[in-house]
Amino acid sequence: MSEVSEVDEVSEATEAAEAAATGGRAAPTATRAVRLCDLPAPPAGREGWPWTVETPPPPASPRGGGEWLRVSVVTPSYNQGRFLEQTVRSVLLQGYPNLEYIVVDGGSTDESVRVIKKYEKFLAHWESGRDRGQSHAINKGFARSTGEIMCWLNSDDYFLPGALRAVAEALADGAGADAVVGHCVQVYADGRAPVEGKGEFESLTRLLEFWKGYRMHQPSIFWRRKVFERVGYLDESLHLTMDFDYWARAARHFPFANVDRALSCATYHDDAKTGDGFARYRRELRRTAARYFPPAYTPAHWRLRASMIKHLDLLPLAARLRNSFAYRAGRARRLLAGGSR
Repeated sequence: MSEVSEVDEVSEATEAAEAAATGGRAAPTATRAVRLCDLPAPPAGREGWPWTVETPPPPASPRGGGEWLRVSVVTPSYNQGRFLEQTVRSVLLQGYPNLEYIVVDGGSTDESVRVIKKYEKFLAHWESGRDRGQSHAINKGFARSTGEIMCWLNSDDYFLPGALRAVAEALADGAGADAVVGHCVQVYADGRAPVEGKGEFESLTRLLEFWKGYRMHQPSIFWRRKVFERVGYLDESLHLTMDFDYWARAARHFPFANVDRALSCATYHDDAKTGDGFARYRRELRRTAARYFPPAYTPAHWRLRASMIKHLDLLPLAARLRNSFAYRAGRARRLLAGGSR
């Protein structure tokens, strides 16, 4: 029996046991604060965060008293084993006292399952088996989750120290926020210097104007369960832009508050969906953009459509024409100068 098949069998047994114990639903489980000394040793040569450094645990109670809200983190995984351990450790080493961490693997054939098994005692749930893609894997995790705060973290990204505490404070009862967005550091697998991308929500209209700059970085966005209960699951028909779709649907009912700090790192590498410089992402976004616009009978719809055409079609065309004219004019000058000698 292959390792993936064995994992499927273990997952089914785990689900059966949980169903028997909880009347047919997943048992709500959470991990108390994990310390560096609790985890397996990191691979040789790995140092710093999240290998040999941990986040100091937060106070026993948040400001205002009570308990820390449970945070559910879902990691979809498929053949990203070379990054997965960093992702897992960055979640566990938050030192957060009420963490529910769920890993949903799509039947990886690399070292992913071995990595997951290495940390399985710290996970609320994990499984490995065929699924219908990334969005389906995330949705399976959401369906199992019980946390008041929700998010997903892809298996090639990772949280920065203190991220979950900062989010829990921003989304605490009485804080007035239902969803938050922070900054995200872009880390390059080819060794280029990291770049911090500013995360900011201004308005639904500005979000829809993605052609003017996109500041909603997925691994640095978190929301309360009431958002999920209103908006629902990810759209599994979208291969790339399911995150934008979710933010647009959520922003129709809940504004995002801004957290002025970097919460995560996104790893850019050739095998990533966005490894082509977001070219396919932008094409899918352009193709589906109108579904988020106001109705076609409203002036707002046509303002957005005109702005999109201006920024994505007319301005690039004008730039190409200017460059072409400048090239041809320069070539003509060189030919004339050569002929005059």
